[in-house]
Amino acid sequence: MAMQDLSEGFRAPAVDRSQASVRGGSIGMVLLVAITLVGAAVGLLLVGRGNAGPYILALLAFLAMVGVFSAFALATGILRVAGKAAGNPMLKAVVDEAVDGLLVTDQHGRVIYANAAYLDLVDATDADDVRPVERVFIGDPDVSEAVYRLLKAAREGRRSQEEVRVAGLKGRAVSWLRLRVRPLGDARRDRRLTHWTVADVTRDRERQENVFQELQHAIDYLDHAPAGFFSVDANGDIGYLNATLAAWLDHDLAQVGSGGLKLADIVSGNGAALLTTLTASPGDVKTEVMDLDFKTRGGRTVPVRLYHKVAFGADGAPGASRTLVLSRARGEAADPQRTAEVRFMRFFQSTPMAIATVDKAGRISRNNSLFARLFEIAPNEGQDKSQEKKSDSRSILSVVSERDREPLESAIRQAAEGQSDVAPVDAALTGKHERWGR
Repeated sequence: MAMQDLSEGFRAPAVDRSQASVRGGSIGMVLLVAITLVGAAVGLLLVGRGNAGPYILALLAFLAMVGVFSAFALATGILRVAGKAAGNPMLKAVVDEAVDGLLVTDQHGRVIYANAAYLDLVDATDADDVRPVERVFIGDPDVSEAVYRLLKAAREGRRSQEEVRVAGLKGRAVSWLRLRVRPLGDARRDRRLTHWTVADVTRDRERQENVFQELQHAIDYLDHAPAGFFSVDANGDIGYLNATLAAWLDHDLAQVGSGGLKLADIVSGNGAALLTTLTASPGDVKTEVMDLDFKTRGGRTVPVRLYHKVAFGADGAPGASRTLVLSRARGEAADPQRTAEVRFMRFFQSTPMAIATVDKAGRISRNNSLFARLFEIAPNEGQDKSQEKKSDSRSILSVVSERDREPLESAIRQAAEGQSDVAPVDAALTGKHERWGR
């Protein structure tokens, strides 16, 4: 785990002009009140001392009414004393020392508030040196376009975010900044203020680049490994094929992952059924070792050994496979025993007869590809699918109808007892269509 020290040396204190902005906003009202009072005094002088009594009483009554309403406004919070508008000092300290740069500007682009992190990002030394975001990056056209879009969103009352690449920031060749903008609040006066957040995400980008490069290296190693590798789903769609296997089979890698390459395109005969009909209990991971014939795009066969690994989900559905492919076509002449083994397995998988080896209970321990294609087990009526897979899907008895299972069981018992002359069994086969087999 990488640790980054966020503490730094001297940083300029935050710039806060919000109180000055509030006080400056009422100058017009102050002038209006002053002009009104001066006008009232001049009017009283003109009407004379004898006739001024009713007017003075009316003026005092008006001022008393204004005072009463002001007292109510102060009590209800409608009016606030400027000296109390500083807010909670703890919250102000949190904002002032935030890690990300925070900036508030008015509708004219003047800086109302900027915290220390923002001043540090833009290399501002004091309050006179602080600039709004659009002026900081005015010389970079790409960043300026992003800032323009953010300003437009803020004027429309929307929140928005952009990540920009900046050259030469804080002495670095390249930096990445995440800029966020939003109106400061919902009130009409607050909506004239824009709140900016500027975060330095250069380290995050560098980590992403490093992870991406490591991933590219891993893919390159896998693509050029001395063995083939592919991944196929339960529907027979190949999601990945490494460059080594593609070269063996003369297939185009551009077809992979777009639905253009099927398992039947690379596996000869009925071998694809062996890879797509595996069953296991929910949550299990199953690995099978198989000897099959693959085929090139031109139709030439390539004998291979597969290490086929499939993980099953909680519902018993198989996920995408992880399949290692070893070519068995190389070095056959140097090892006659290996040559004979490869020749037998090719015959076993390519024979036009469905073949399976079973134990004395009828459980299937090995079968060829034609058997897998012809006798893909389906659950019986009224039986739970997951229970069917657990108990009966790997039994030879499940491929024949129930009324013909007893003769088959008898034949298996005779074979298990060592009898050599076992009579063949004719039986109806399971499936959607009526089929018979011997």
